[in-house]
Amino acid sequence: CSSDLLEKVGAGGMGTVYRARDLQLAREVAIKVVHDTRAPAALAECLRAEAHTVAALEHSSIPPVYEIGELADGRAFYVMRFVHGTTLARAERGSLHASLRLFLRLCETVAHAHGQGVVHRDLKPENVMLGAHGELYVMDWGLAGAFASEGASGVAGTPGFMAPEQEHPGS
Repeated sequence: CSSDLLEKVGAGGMGTVYRARDLQLAREVAIKVVHDTRAPAALAECLRAEAHTVAALEHSSIPPVYEIGELADGRAFYVMRFVHGTTLARAERGSLHASLRLFLRLCETVAHAHGQGVVHRDLKPENVMLGAHGELYVMDWGLAGAFASEGASGVAGTPGFMAPEQEHPGS
């Protein structure tokens, strides 16, 4: 990874996200690095799967992945566009018209993923970023996967934000 870490900007169940400076292209990027504490091999595989999912979706409201690899200590990472802005959870409330426009853009992004057979599984205000120029980005695809199949088991997502059929399978 040819980047200098600048600051930690977030952390989740799988990894930590840093704002960094890409030394080769002189731009800010985000680097998601797998945690090294709990089952690093399993987390590394999940992180790689997330990077591949995001890279395959190719949508203007999904930050692109630039690179994937391993650090010298063996932890997996991927590099993606750094989004300047704030989460939907922290954003100031705008007019009803502006909110509906954002909602429509969010729906279009999710529909694109669904069209590719991918469900986000953790869509919540904390995982939606609003860019400095009004852009909307759907972030954190770590729990994303294919639409539920017969053999699918387990519940993934944040209670209160999951679809009822996802939170209560078989009901």
